[in-house]
Amino acid sequence: MTEIKRKVGLDMLADARLGEYDSAYGLLSKILGNIVQNPDEPKYKRLRTSNAKINALLQTRGVRALLIGCGFVEEGDALVLPEGAEAIEATNAGLAGLLAQHEQREAAEAQRKMSDMEERKAKMGEQDEARKNMKLSISDDAAARKEPGWTAKAAGVKGGRDIVTASDIGASGKGG
Repeated sequence: MTEIKRKVGLDMLADARLGEYDSAYGLLSKILGNIVQNPDEPKYKRLRTSNAKINALLQTRGVRALLIGCGFVEEGDALVLPEGAEAIEATNAGLAGLLAQHEQREAAEAQRKMSDMEERKAKMGEQDEARKNMKLSISDDAAARKEPGWTAKAAGVKGGRDIVTASDIGASGKGG
């Protein structure tokens, strides 16, 4: 039963948003790590649900199921880990599952960042190519202006049209 609760809790916690998961992970890993490192210390085995940090932690989906899956039982306004090697083993398994899940999330986040960086790099390459083509066009235009017999053409007109008067560029002088 506790193994199922632990798995369900980890699955639900996996769906938590990034910031929510990070804060829950930090506190959960500390709580479970303290129990694993100091199995005979009773102060680590009692979590008061009236405590602001513990209450905020329990609001995250999956945390309560994970703690119950690690062997905690509800007693009044507290979650208590009963004495015994069984509870310590369940807590150790819960901590291991939490650490494995955290590594998976970090690996997925690193992969997403790498993908985003590659997309940006490709986009920058396209923009650099467009700039290079534009500079080439400008230099070609500058070279054409130096040739004898060159005349200005109206922009955007297919085949171009000679610019002879101000009205050819839209400046007719009639005010606005």
